[in-house]
Amino acid sequence: EAQLGQANSDSGSQTSAPMAAMASAQSRRSRAALPLAVLGAAAFVGLRALHLGPSFATPEAAASRRSSLLSGALAAASAVVAAGPSAPAAAAEFPFLGKVRGPFETDPKEAIIVGDAGSPESKKAKEKINQYIQDVQTALDSLEKDQQADITFLLKPLVISDIRVATNSINNLMDDASAAGVQRLQRLMIQSWYLIEDDVPFPLSKKGVVQLRGEVRLARCKNHLQNYIEYSKELLEFVA
Repeated sequence: EAQLGQANSDSGSQTSAPMAAMASAQSRRSRAALPLAVLGAAAFVGLRALHLGPSFATPEAAASRRSSLLSGALAAASAVVAAGPSAPAAAAEFPFLGKVRGPFETDPKEAIIVGDAGSPESKKAKEKINQYIQDVQTALDSLEKDQQADITFLLKPLVISDIRVATNSINNLMDDASAAGVQRLQRLMIQSWYLIEDDVPFPLSKKGVVQLRGEVRLARCKNHLQNYIEYSKELLEFVA
């Protein structure tokens, strides 16, 4: 009888344990869902209040309020669109702290070189990067003088490959933390060059006729060229 009672007790504890776990999980889900329910109710009440307005408001006042809210929302949306999707996010700046760098940003002055920066391969890599900086600067100067200047000389074959090989050579000189900063700039340089290749050629009409470069396209070209120069110079600071 003692053994039978012990078996029944074990069976009861095994049955009650899953039930207790399920009850605990349901309780946690209920607690997690409560803030969402409160937030949803608050949002519904707020929207209801905005839609209906106070009972004593005149139809003209309610229409004016809705018009003001809509104007504010449209202004905010326009500001987001004007910023453009390709603009790189700038690191936040706080009073007395200066620029707070992101997780992959590295100060070139704090870079740790573990390889031979004076090797022939390293020198060749720096020369290649400087060569493209000069080419891009020449194109940018040409656009400053004449917005219809032909800068398609930048569109050479294997440029992306050259940039990747040169920046990889510099990346291999760094320790892990410094290499993360170099790799970030490498990605930005390559992205900028892809954008250069997209916007540098003159636009074509639907019939294939070459068109003049417009103000918007000109601004994009200048922005891509300036970004490439900026990223390249910052990368070279790692081995300065």
